[in-house]
Amino acid sequence: MANVVIVGGAEEAQLILRGLLRLHQHRIVGAGLQGAAALEMLRQTKEPVLLIDVDSKEPPWTEFVPDARRANPATRVVLLTPSRSARLDAQARSLGVSALVRRPFAIQELLNAVGPASTPMPPTPPDPPVGSPTPETGPDNV
Repeated sequence: MANVVIVGGAEEAQLILRGLLRLHQHRIVGAGLQGAAALEMLRQTKEPVLLIDVDSKEPPWTEFVPDARRANPATRVVLLTPSRSARLDAQARSLGVSALVRRPFAIQELLNAVGPASTPMPPTPPDPPVGSPTPETGPDNV
């Protein structure tokens, strides 16, 4: 399960991202945050994933990503972008972006970038009742 902070993008897009990530067992610790509030949330969160839209104006992603990495060095940064530009890719790498998700995207692309969700362990099968046949001692294996 990833601890996700969502910054930037349209309110409708944030709503969709929150729903998709929650559906896949990720924890949304903040969404729609800007500037100092988003940085404070990153500081307080253990191993956060920052999901930031390249179209974020307040704060601009190019300024916010380095601030986020300083606020919590464990932050993994996922940048949402419609761009296919090698220049943007290089800039993102140089700023410490962990993954780029290009819009429009498949849900699995987003999930792969954010990281694995927790999956519940299957229940442990109950012990067989005492005296019941087991594969080793069943009627065909005497």
